[in-house]
Amino acid sequence: MVSLRADPWTPEYGMGFDVASDEEPAARVDAFVETNEWSAALAPAVASPCPVWFVDGVRRVELRVLGSDDGRRVPGLFGAYAVGSVRADGRASFGEHRVFRSVILAGGVMPPAVEVRVGPSRLSFEPATDPGTEPDRPLWRLQQQMRAAEAGLAAGAAAEPGSLVLVDGPLTFRDPTLAPVVGVIKRSSQQYLEPEQDALVGRLRPGERTPLFGIGDPEEPVRRYAWYARVAVLPGPWHDRAGIVRCEVRVGVGRDAAVTLADRVSALLPFFAGRGTDARTPQNLIPVAALEGWLRHRMGNHAIVRRALVAELAGQEG
Repeated sequence: MVSLRADPWTPEYGMGFDVASDEEPAARVDAFVETNEWSAALAPAVASPCPVWFVDGVRRVELRVLGSDDGRRVPGLFGAYAVGSVRADGRASFGEHRVFRSVILAGGVMPPAVEVRVGPSRLSFEPATDPGTEPDRPLWRLQQQMRAAEAGLAAGAAAEPGSLVLVDGPLTFRDPTLAPVVGVIKRSSQQYLEPEQDALVGRLRPGERTPLFGIGDPEEPVRRYAWYARVAVLPGPWHDRAGIVRCEVRVGVGRDAAVTLADRVSALLPFFAGRGTDARTPQNLIPVAALEGWLRHRMGNHAIVRRALVAELAGQEG
């Protein structure tokens, strides 16, 4: 008999579990870097307190455009992104933040820089291009710019010895840092484990984790150590992958340090599980949700920025 279970994310964000039903496990995954035993979850002890930095970014398309160059038309956009951090150490406080603006065209066509006035401020959109010609390539480039800015901010936060840095999303850098940096991925969008190991993920309880597994590529067998952990349990109509996150660290920290870090992070995450009112509960951690709202406010009013850009382009035609 077919059973149905609900996903707690609101529909505009898709699903927290978004893996194709017939997808094969990703290549270059070593499920046995920590242990060969996957029958039982690992339940770390509660970690000792330490300062925790949460790093995240948000992006926004201000205006879609069509660029032309000697009769050739390419898609593009005006976009903004902001990155910032929250420090949790008994109390939460916002740390450094940065706001960036870009005008991006596809097809290798470089647009001019654009500056518009919004009230007393002038907003500068720095030019960029992407060699791809698909309509979504400018948005992909904006996403990559944001990820790079997040990595820079995370590296700065990790300069504080004795702290822990949690980046919302996958790790995008591999340089050594004084404090450990862990990527926390809310959405499951790729199959990494074989069915025998994957069966453990749905049985995890809050604070528990799977053994480490290695994720690699053709150039390097293991580039990241990863594990699944549960931040909260949602009884009732919700499916068994609700509340599951994937965490990852760079392989350069070493296997033993990665095991210790996995225990520490997995025990810590349930204390920050998202509230039921959050659109991506419970994987969207409370400090991250607060940071996202704070950063969106600092990007300015979308409608006003859009009107200013439209007026600027109209003036160029005149």
